Amino acid sequence: MASEIDPSKCPTCGEANTCGLAQGKSECWCFSALVSEAALERIPSQAKNLACICARCAAASATEPKPS
Repeated sequence: MASEIDPSKCPTCGEANTCGLAQGKSECWCFSALVSEAALERIPSQAKNLACICARCAAASATEPKPS
């Protein structure tokens, strides 16, 4: 049985993601953030479109070189 996805936690690292939607707001920081493909690829498939990654994971992936 799959575990529930917590929309307030980053599905990549498990830390708080400060998701505005999870906090009941109408917007989230990620709406205006540039998130690399590498960061998006690290999100487990069962969490896609259910939980934001945190800004730290989004920023870390943006500075990593692309694999060859």
